[in-house]
Amino acid sequence: MKGRIATRLLISALVDPDEAAERLPAVLRPHVIDGGGTVVGCCLLDLEAVRPDRVPSALGRSVSAAAHRISVEWDAPEGPMVGVFVAIRHTDSFLASSVGGRLVPGVHHRVPFESTSDVDRLARRVGDPSAAHFMDVVVGLGAPVADDAAAELVSSTCLAATVGLSPGRRRELDAIGMHLAHHQARAVDLERLVSPFVASFASAGEPIARLMSDVDVVWERAVGPGA
Repeated sequence: MKGRIATRLLISALVDPDEAAERLPAVLRPHVIDGGGTVVGCCLLDLEAVRPDRVPSALGRSVSAAAHRISVEWDAPEGPMVGVFVAIRHTDSFLASSVGGRLVPGVHHRVPFESTSDVDRLARRVGDPSAAHFMDVVVGLGAPVADDAAAELVSSTCLAATVGLSPGRRRELDAIGMHLAHHQARAVDLERLVSPFVASFASAGEPIARLMSDVDVVWERAVGPGA
Protein backbone atom coordinates (compact mmCIF):
# COMPACT_ATOMS: atom_id res chain seq x y z
CA MET A 1 0.00 0.00 0.00
CA LYS A 2 1.10 3.57 -0.59
CA GLY A 3 -0.22 7.08 -0.17
CA ARG A 4 0.64 10.56 1.02
CA ILE A 5 0.54 11.96 4.53
CA ALA A 6 -1.11 15.38 4.35
CA THR A 7 -0.56 15.87 8.09
CA ARG A 8 0.81 13.67 10.85
CA LEU A 9 0.45 15.04 14.36
CA LEU A 10 2.54 13.32 17.02
CA ILE A 11 1.76 13.86 20.71
CA SER A 12 4.40 12.36 22.99
CA ALA A 13 5.20 12.17 26.71
CA LEU A 14 7.80 10.37 28.80
CA VAL A 15 6.62 7.84 31.38
CA ASP A 16 8.24 5.46 33.83
CA PRO A 17 9.25 2.27 31.95
CA ASP A 18 7.85 0.06 34.71
CA GLU A 19 4.43 1.66 34.30
CA ALA A 20 4.62 1.28 30.51
CA ALA A 21 5.54 -2.40 30.90
CA GLU A 22 2.20 -3.07 32.59
CA ARG A 23 0.42 -2.25 29.30
CA LEU A 24 2.51 -4.50 27.04
CA PRO A 25 2.25 -8.10 25.80
CA ALA A 26 4.81 -10.44 27.33
CA VAL A 27 6.94 -10.57 24.15
CA LEU A 28 7.57 -6.81 24.30
CA ARG A 29 9.45 -4.59 26.70
CA PRO A 30 9.54 -0.80 27.04
CA HIS A 31 12.15 1.01 24.99
CA VAL A 32 14.08 3.29 27.35
CA ILE A 33 15.66 6.39 25.80
CA ASP A 34 18.96 7.89 26.89
CA GLY A 35 18.46 9.56 30.25
CA GLY A 36 15.56 7.27 31.14
CA GLY A 37 11.89 7.12 30.34
CA THR A 38 9.67 5.46 27.75
CA VAL A 39 7.82 7.45 25.11
CA VAL A 40 4.03 7.08 24.92
CA GLY A 41 1.45 9.11 23.08
CA CYS A 42 -0.91 9.53 20.16
CA CYS A 43 -0.49 9.79 16.41
CA LEU A 44 -3.14 11.41 14.20
CA LEU A 45 -2.90 11.16 10.43
CA ASP A 46 -4.72 12.70 7.50
CA LEU A 47 -3.90 10.54 4.48
CA GLU A 48 -4.46 11.10 0.78
CA ALA A 49 -4.33 8.84 -2.29
CA VAL A 50 -4.20 5.63 -0.23
CA ARG A 51 -4.19 2.68 -2.63
CA PRO A 52 -2.47 -0.60 -3.54
CA ASP A 53 1.03 -0.19 -4.91
CA ARG A 54 0.20 -0.39 -8.65
CA VAL A 55 -3.02 1.64 -8.58
CA PRO A 56 -2.82 5.26 -9.88
CA SER A 57 -2.94 7.95 -7.20
CA ALA A 58 -6.11 9.43 -8.75
CA LEU A 59 -7.97 6.27 -7.66
CA GLY A 60 -6.73 6.42 -4.07
CA ARG A 61 -8.83 7.20 -0.99
CA SER A 62 -8.60 9.88 1.66
CA VAL A 63 -8.43 8.40 5.16
CA SER A 64 -8.12 9.76 8.68
CA ALA A 65 -6.45 7.52 11.25
CA ALA A 66 -5.32 7.63 14.86
CA ALA A 67 -3.19 5.43 17.07
CA HIS A 68 -2.22 5.22 20.74
CA ARG A 69 1.34 4.00 21.07
CA ILE A 70 4.12 2.93 23.43
CA SER A 71 7.77 2.75 22.34
CA VAL A 72 8.94 -0.86 22.66
CA GLU A 73 11.72 -3.35 22.02
CA TRP A 74 11.74 -7.05 21.22
CA ASP A 75 14.33 -9.70 20.41
CA ALA A 76 14.94 -10.79 16.83
CA PRO A 77 17.60 -13.10 15.32
CA GLU A 78 19.60 -10.04 14.21
CA GLY A 79 19.39 -8.44 17.67
CA PRO A 80 17.07 -6.10 19.60
CA MET A 81 14.47 -4.30 17.47
CA VAL A 82 12.77 -0.99 18.30
CA GLY A 83 9.26 -0.05 17.24
CA VAL A 84 5.92 0.93 18.72
CA PHE A 85 3.13 -1.05 20.30
CA VAL A 86 -0.19 0.40 19.17
CA ALA A 87 -2.81 -0.40 21.77
CA ILE A 88 -5.67 0.49 19.42
CA ARG A 89 -6.07 1.96 15.93
CA HIS A 90 -8.96 4.15 14.79
CA THR A 91 -10.13 5.30 11.38
CA ASP A 92 -13.04 7.09 9.74
CA SER A 93 -12.85 4.75 6.74
CA PHE A 94 -15.26 1.84 6.30
CA LEU A 95 -12.83 0.26 3.84
CA ALA A 96 -9.85 0.50 6.22
CA SER A 97 -11.85 -0.99 9.08
CA SER A 98 -13.01 -3.82 6.79
CA VAL A 99 -9.64 -4.88 5.37
CA GLY A 100 -7.46 -4.05 8.39
CA GLY A 101 -6.25 -7.23 10.08
CA ARG A 102 -7.44 -9.24 7.08
CA LEU A 103 -5.96 -8.15 3.75
CA VAL A 104 -3.47 -5.75 5.37
CA PRO A 105 -1.96 -5.80 8.88
CA GLY A 106 -3.55 -3.72 11.60
CA VAL A 107 -7.09 -3.92 12.95
CA HIS A 108 -8.80 -0.52 12.72
CA HIS A 109 -11.90 0.48 14.67
CA ARG A 110 -14.21 2.91 12.90
CA VAL A 111 -15.10 6.05 14.88
CA PRO A 112 -16.09 9.62 13.97
CA PHE A 113 -13.34 12.16 13.25
CA GLU A 114 -13.64 15.94 13.35
CA SER A 115 -10.90 18.05 11.76
CA THR A 116 -10.49 21.80 11.47
CA SER A 117 -7.48 23.86 10.50
CA ASP A 118 -6.42 27.33 9.42
CA VAL A 119 -3.16 29.25 9.28
CA ASP A 120 -3.06 29.56 13.08
CA ARG A 121 -4.40 26.27 14.45
CA LEU A 122 -5.00 22.63 13.76
CA ALA A 123 -7.65 20.74 15.72
CA ARG A 124 -8.49 17.03 15.79
CA ARG A 125 -11.23 15.22 17.68
CA VAL A 126 -11.48 11.42 17.56
CA GLY A 127 -14.21 9.15 18.90
CA ASP A 128 -16.74 9.56 21.67
CA PRO A 129 -15.83 11.68 24.74
CA SER A 130 -16.86 8.83 27.04
CA ALA A 131 -14.46 6.34 25.40
CA ALA A 132 -11.12 5.37 26.92
CA HIS A 133 -9.32 6.25 23.68
CA PHE A 134 -11.01 9.58 22.93
CA MET A 135 -8.76 12.39 21.69
CA ASP A 136 -9.28 16.14 21.52
CA VAL A 137 -6.16 17.97 20.37
CA VAL A 138 -5.50 21.57 19.37
CA VAL A 139 -2.07 22.82 18.31
CA GLY A 140 -0.97 26.33 17.43
CA LEU A 141 0.82 26.86 14.14
CA GLY A 142 1.88 30.47 14.64
CA ALA A 143 5.10 31.45 16.40
CA PRO A 144 8.00 28.95 16.27
CA VAL A 145 8.28 26.71 19.34
CA ALA A 146 11.65 26.45 21.07
CA ASP A 147 13.04 22.93 21.08
CA ASP A 148 15.43 21.60 23.70
CA ALA A 149 17.61 18.50 23.59
CA ALA A 150 15.23 16.40 25.70
CA ALA A 151 12.24 17.20 23.49
CA GLU A 152 14.27 16.49 20.37
CA LEU A 153 15.24 13.06 21.75
CA VAL A 154 11.59 12.20 22.47
CA SER A 155 10.59 13.38 19.01
CA SER A 156 13.35 11.52 17.21
CA THR A 157 12.43 8.30 19.03
CA CYS A 158 8.91 8.49 17.59
CA LEU A 159 10.04 9.45 14.10
CA ALA A 160 12.67 6.71 13.90
CA ALA A 161 10.21 3.88 14.62
CA THR A 162 9.23 2.15 11.38
CA VAL A 163 7.45 -0.96 12.68
CA GLY A 164 4.11 -0.85 14.48
CA LEU A 165 2.76 -3.84 16.40
CA SER A 166 -0.91 -4.07 17.34
CA PRO A 167 -3.38 -6.73 18.52
CA GLY A 168 -4.63 -8.86 15.63
CA ARG A 169 -8.01 -10.45 15.16
CA ARG A 170 -6.80 -13.77 16.64
CA ARG A 171 -4.85 -12.35 19.60
CA GLU A 172 -1.57 -12.43 17.67
CA LEU A 173 0.41 -9.26 17.00
CA ASP A 174 0.03 -7.70 13.56
CA ALA A 175 3.25 -6.06 12.35
CA ILE A 176 3.29 -3.33 9.71
CA GLY A 177 6.17 -1.24 8.43
CA MET A 178 5.72 2.42 7.53
CA HIS A 179 8.43 3.92 5.32
CA LEU A 180 8.45 7.70 4.84
CA ALA A 181 10.07 9.78 2.12
CA HIS A 182 11.46 12.04 4.86
CA HIS A 183 11.31 12.41 8.64
CA GLN A 184 11.17 16.18 8.94
CA ALA A 185 8.85 17.43 11.67
CA ARG A 186 8.45 20.78 13.35
CA ALA A 187 7.63 21.57 16.96
CA VAL A 188 4.16 23.06 17.41
CA ASP A 189 2.46 24.56 20.45
CA LEU A 190 0.19 22.05 22.20
CA GLU A 191 -2.71 24.28 23.25
CA ARG A 192 -5.10 21.53 24.31
CA LEU A 193 -4.84 17.79 24.89
CA VAL A 194 -7.67 15.61 26.15
CA SER A 195 -6.45 12.03 26.05
CA PRO A 196 -7.55 9.51 28.67
CA PHE A 197 -4.81 7.22 27.37
CA VAL A 198 -1.97 9.66 28.09
CA ALA A 199 -3.62 10.84 31.32
CA SER A 200 -3.88 7.24 32.56
CA PHE A 201 -0.09 7.13 33.04
CA ALA A 202 0.52 8.47 36.54
CA SER A 203 4.18 9.11 35.72
CA ALA A 204 3.57 11.01 32.45
CA GLY A 205 5.62 14.16 31.97
CA GLU A 206 4.66 17.26 30.02
CA PRO A 207 3.56 16.22 26.51
CA ILE A 208 5.03 17.75 23.37
CA ALA A 209 3.67 17.98 19.82
CA ARG A 210 5.35 17.57 16.42
CA LEU A 211 3.79 18.05 12.99
CA MET A 212 4.77 16.45 9.69
CA SER A 213 3.27 17.53 6.37
CA ASP A 214 3.27 16.38 2.75
CA VAL A 215 5.15 13.09 3.03
CA ASP A 216 4.95 10.15 0.62
CA VAL A 217 4.52 6.88 2.50
CA VAL A 218 4.63 3.14 1.79
CA TRP A 219 3.19 0.47 4.09
CA GLU A 220 4.19 -3.18 4.00
CA ARG A 221 3.98 -6.29 6.14
CA ALA A 222 6.76 -6.47 8.69
CA VAL A 223 8.26 -9.18 10.87
CA GLY A 224 7.25 -9.03 14.51
CA PRO A 225 8.44 -10.90 17.58
CA GLY A 226 8.26 -14.68 17.37
CA ALA A 227 7.84 -14.68 13.57
